[in-house]
Amino acid sequence: MTGIQDTATQNFGSLIRSRNRYIVPKFQRDYSWSEEQWDDLWQDINQMMSDDISDHYMGYLVLQTANNEDYSIIDGQQRFTTITMIILAAIKAIKYLAEAGNETDQNNQRVDALMHTYIGNIDSISLSYDNFLILNRNNNNYYKDYIVKLGELRSRKITTTEKLMKQCFEWYEGRIKDKFTSGEEYAGFIKNMVNNLFFTVITVSDEMNAFRVFETLNARGVQLSSSDLLKNYLFSLVDKTVGHDGKLDELEEKWYELNKNLGAEKLPDFLRYYWNSQHKTVRSGELFKAVRTTIKEPSQVYQLLNELLIYSDVYIALKSSTDEYWENDIEIEKNIDLLQLFGLRQPYSLLMVANRKLEKSVFKQVLKDTIIISFRYNVICGLNPNKIEEVYNNTALHIVKTQSYNSGLLKGVYVGDNEFEAAFRIKAFASANAKNKKLLRYILGKIEHFISGNAIDIRQEDCTIEHIMPQSPNDDWDLDDDDIDRLSSRLGNLCLLERSLNREAGNKDYQTKVALYHKSSFITTKRIAEQYNSQWNETTIASRQQQMSKKAKDIWKI
Repeated sequence: MTGIQDTATQNFGSLIRSRNRYIVPKFQRDYSWSEEQWDDLWQDINQMMSDDISDHYMGYLVLQTANNEDYSIIDGQQRFTTITMIILAAIKAIKYLAEAGNETDQNNQRVDALMHTYIGNIDSISLSYDNFLILNRNNNNYYKDYIVKLGELRSRKITTTEKLMKQCFEWYEGRIKDKFTSGEEYAGFIKNMVNNLFFTVITVSDEMNAFRVFETLNARGVQLSSSDLLKNYLFSLVDKTVGHDGKLDELEEKWYELNKNLGAEKLPDFLRYYWNSQHKTVRSGELFKAVRTTIKEPSQVYQLLNELLIYSDVYIALKSSTDEYWENDIEIEKNIDLLQLFGLRQPYSLLMVANRKLEKSVFKQVLKDTIIISFRYNVICGLNPNKIEEVYNNTALHIVKTQSYNSGLLKGVYVGDNEFEAAFRIKAFASANAKNKKLLRYILGKIEHFISGNAIDIRQEDCTIEHIMPQSPNDDWDLDDDDIDRLSSRLGNLCLLERSLNREAGNKDYQTKVALYHKSSFITTKRIAEQYNSQWNETTIASRQQQMSKKAKDIWKI
């Protein structure tokens, strides 16, 4: 994997016994685990310690180092911190035993040895620990001044994240005391746990390589916190140059609002769409480099965050037709529904800019053009999405520079009539899932509207998709499996039919179906019975689909 200095599977014990320092970058997320995560880990540890399971996999740990002594924890800090607090909770339990006169000398020795092995080296003058784990700016003071010192944990005037750390420590302390009674058992528990909790440790040399790791792994479905890396870079620019806590607090508030706006959406995904609407197109793996190359001053950081906050409202609204942002504009809502139905992400940069920079009527035109172009390009022809995204991004840049929309810039990805008609003639959709059924209702409904003038609501439950040649035909059809697989999902084999008539038609013979099609209120379905009243086969399916394709090029047209 590009940019990786080293990859290894290591247990927690070998990591911490190396006596290296593990540092959570100062602007990364605060400690945020709560009881759900604590309990999950505790159950895993208990299961791991059972007779039939020897170890437990903790996932990826991404570290960055320049000297092989100090390691920044780029991803995995919540797990690393929690395991350390479990160790400290067990050591504190041994300390209590010693203070109560239970094997005092032996337990004091255990406390000293365990602290020295897993927590840090004690300074002979200050008697404080030079900790192996150093947390971020909001967590480290509470960690080193209260938790590591194994004394009474402060509970007054502490922040939300400090309260979570306190609760975490006490939660595990309670469970450990319920499970073990002697200093030897506590020490054995620590040794067993750290030796059997394994990470895939990825070590990189700089932030650029770390971001490449994030993007590569995220593309494979492993969700790592590349947003933490972005935050750390942006905040460090302000910290180094301004050096004023008030400014950092202001940034923290903006970052919090941004994440609240985005909800479950990934910040780097949104940032890339925003970035590509304002700059030359970058792919996911190039985003961090582009940000780092462009954003170098505190003023640029503030400007970027202010812009992201504004654009995040549009970005989230583009994912839901019911978002109040659209102010119940029916035309916009219908097209936003189609944006999601088509599974489109490539137009986000263009649509965000068009919404922010242009009059509402022009934005609606951009949205309408995008739907038509994407239907031809993506839905029917299935062409390269990278090409269309770059064209959308370039059109967005044009809007930013000129404050105007030029639809001619989209000409390069507007599939011509001949190519579109040819693709439509052979298009098939597997309609087993709900999304494809809705998409088919949309396509067949648009053709119905074009012919009859009757608008079809694709959300209408009584509007069902009928397979003229059934997906599971009875013996009257005399078809082999190859014919069924090849023909049943062709657009020419599909029509709209009322639910009651569809249920009655089932997988019956064609003549029985024709009689039911006569009863339908859909003009396109009635015409099947009128034009193909004697038989239904591959030839008639192709003939009907060819007729549909000629209408389609006039329906989906700019």
